[in-house]
Amino acid sequence: MKRRKNFKEYLSHVAKQMILIHDADLLSKMIIRTVTRTLGVKYSGLFLYDKNSQEYIINVSSGKKGLKIPVGFAKIKNTRPIIKFFSDNNLLPDEKKDYLLDSEIKTFKRKYKNNKKIIDFIYNLENDISLYHAKLIVPGFFRNNLLVVFFIGNKTDGKKFTKGEIDFLTVLSSDVVMAIENAKLFEDTKQQLEENKRLLLNTVEALANAIDVKNEYTHGHAERVTKYSMIIAKYIPKHLKVAYQSFEDSLKIAALLHDIGKIGIPENILNKPSSLTKSEMDMIKKHPVMGAEILEPINEFKIISLGVKYHHERYDGRGYPYNLLGDEIPLIASIISVADAYDAMSSDRPYRKPMKKNEIVKEIISNKNKQFSPVVVDAFMQTVTFNEI
Repeated sequence: MKRRKNFKEYLSHVAKQMILIHDADLLSKMIIRTVTRTLGVKYSGLFLYDKNSQEYIINVSSGKKGLKIPVGFAKIKNTRPIIKFFSDNNLLPDEKKDYLLDSEIKTFKRKYKNNKKIIDFIYNLENDISLYHAKLIVPGFFRNNLLVVFFIGNKTDGKKFTKGEIDFLTVLSSDVVMAIENAKLFEDTKQQLEENKRLLLNTVEALANAIDVKNEYTHGHAERVTKYSMIIAKYIPKHLKVAYQSFEDSLKIAALLHDIGKIGIPENILNKPSSLTKSEMDMIKKHPVMGAEILEPINEFKIISLGVKYHHERYDGRGYPYNLLGDEIPLIASIISVADAYDAMSSDRPYRKPMKKNEIVKEIISNKNKQFSPVVVDAFMQTVTFNEI
């Protein structure tokens, strides 16, 4: 009773751990370690089904030198007897299929001695078992599909496996299958999210390039502002960024799209080589709001739209479009503001030549607490110190 209670405790403990692990390889190692220590066996191995090759491949094993099999080294075709015994219900249909002890082979030989076809299968099955030094084999199914196979060697104390130990393994195998399927689902979802993220960034970059092409004087502007913004963000205190979910990702997209509202500005105004009239300047000043309106239908871009909408606000409250003051301006917009100004001053424009770097740095410092957030200027100066911009 005490032994059975311990197995239940082990199962409960392992199940709780498995829920937290989303890496199939790490999960497999933990399971094999648990099996080896709990049952006190000389060798144990876990084979996982690979649907591409239609093979069961050793994922992890544990044992002394000469018994332990390197990952991926051993492979079992799904047509092998050791696999068919569990997966093909037409073979030995009268026998249980939730585990197989090597000692049962003798019983099978006596029972089916008059059936040559079955005897041939049993002898091949015996060869498979001995090949992997197995005393006990336990399958793991998911929706009637055999996904994992445990190979368990001799116990270190030389004793036979008890019913409690076998029951422990059969329950554990079911839990392992579910945990591995969950881990794979998690990995697949993670990969899909990464792929979606990559496609999104590619789309955003293409859109940003389209905006730049519209203005012949600012080609590459969005890409450079994004580069400068990401460098500056590295030196922003962490506690200021925790309020934002995925701060760097949001900043990158916001910087790329900060001028998206210029899509609605006539090209003759954007490319005008001379000074703009008041009405033309008023039109230009609408682009942050127009950009935010373009992004508004996208629920996932709520934080991103803050950078687009407020990147022309000034710390002293004299910016546009809403005359926000000081910390009313979102951090994401304040970073883009400095990066945008730096690129504007360092770029060639029809009405002036690009400024030298030391002149730009002086200009940004002189506008600390005026045009620019002091926190962002301090971060910008760190990038200058380390010559990253």
